[in-house]
Amino acid sequence: MDKSLITKKIIDSIEADLAKTTTAALESAEFATHEESRSEGKYDTRGLEISYLATGQAQHALELREALAATRAFSPPEFDSSSTIALGAVVQTLSSQARELFFVAPAYGGIDIQTGDGQIITVISPKSPIGSEMIGRKVGDSLSVGGRKTVLQIW
Repeated sequence: MDKSLITKKIIDSIEADLAKTTTAALESAEFATHEESRSEGKYDTRGLEISYLATGQAQHALELREALAATRAFSPPEFDSSSTIALGAVVQTLSSQARELFFVAPAYGGIDIQTGDGQIITVISPKSPIGSEMIGRKVGDSLSVGGRKTVLQIW
């Protein structure tokens, strides 16, 4: 499993999301201070609401920059069948529905990455429910987040 390719795809996804979020934050901030957003009465809160939106988007952009820095600085370690799940692990699970692949990233979970051989890997972070449940588990352990899953492989 080429973890450097997985990491590169995560970085690409963060960069794309950051570009969109930064643009949206700048546009919202500009609109919040625009003449058309000025209050037309004591109950008109358009400008205030847009400024809240701009603040939230700017905060999200900051979080994306931090996730990007963490991911760029991260070098996934190698694991074997006796390893415990930690940052950088690719984990295969089996549930009654299907086999699934997960990559435990330092940040920015919740996306799917397609590998060169067509497999889909779900990126999770330790902050996610399944990520926090996985950390420290070994092959053969069971997880109970989103249905019972058994850890089959770690690499």
